[in-house]
Amino acid sequence: MLTIFKKTAIAIILFIFLDRILSFAFMHIIFDNTISGESGGTINYVIKKDSHPDFLILGASRAKHEIDPSVLPSLGANGYNLGINGNTVLTSSLILDILLRNGVKPKTVLVQTDLSDFTDDSRQKTLDQISRVYPYDTPLIRSYVQSIGAEEEVKYFFGLYRLNRKILDVGYNFLKRNSIGAIDGFVGLPEIAVPPDGSWAAANYIYEGTSTTALALEHMQELCNENSIDLIVVFPPFYNNVGYNKTQQEIMMNDLKKHGLKIMIDLSDIAKTPGLAGADNWRDALHMDTAGAEKFSIILNTAIEKLPEGDRNGQ
Repeated sequence: MLTIFKKTAIAIILFIFLDRILSFAFMHIIFDNTISGESGGTINYVIKKDSHPDFLILGASRAKHEIDPSVLPSLGANGYNLGINGNTVLTSSLILDILLRNGVKPKTVLVQTDLSDFTDDSRQKTLDQISRVYPYDTPLIRSYVQSIGAEEEVKYFFGLYRLNRKILDVGYNFLKRNSIGAIDGFVGLPEIAVPPDGSWAAANYIYEGTSTTALALEHMQELCNENSIDLIVVFPPFYNNVGYNKTQQEIMMNDLKKHGLKIMIDLSDIAKTPGLAGADNWRDALHMDTAGAEKFSIILNTAIEKLPEGDRNGQ
């Protein structure tokens, strides 16, 4: 019995040793030198590119494909779009924390979000979001891992687990790193001949003010306050208002204001941006095409310029 115990203990120690060696080598030789791709490369690009950009754009695909930094002169000339497909405010808050811990301190952070981010709070959804920023390891990430439970804590202990499903993507992006030129992160979408589906509705969206994502947005505001960064929260429109719920949107906006959110630009109702109502501005019901994105970016820039005196620059 003792022999079996010893062999098991040795096997565990060897496994941990190999995990540490292999994950350390991959992280420092490959991952840290990868500057493209949504498995950490775009975050690394910003870390290596500029520690004091004028502004950063965070959010999901509706940020990545709809907000063009070059059309936001009100925020400065040096901006980068760090939108990542499928992200929620939770992931955006973790990315901001990672950037700040690596010395990146923008003057302004513009974060895109939607009512839908705050309507489905589950442990699995939280796990799906925080795992997007693995293999980064910060106290904030670990706090969310702890909230998931002991099983995830044990898995997170292993570096190769945190790299799981990303090794091939990161390796591919590492190999093409020398072909990456100066970029701003914005990726416009081509138009399509088929009109977007505008039939579904967001009537069932119910805002949850105590959701993990709502608390994460509050934490983003606190981080920005502590670092003298302006945080601008943007709610873009949907084609035919398919993702718009007037009652719940108003409830959400009022609640976020009560919890310290300072600057919010609510363009979720397509009626506020009539120039975007046509189907020719949309790739699908959720995403604008390049033409629509350029129009929206101009509208957004104008809205930022019209912000009341004192709302920005820590005043």
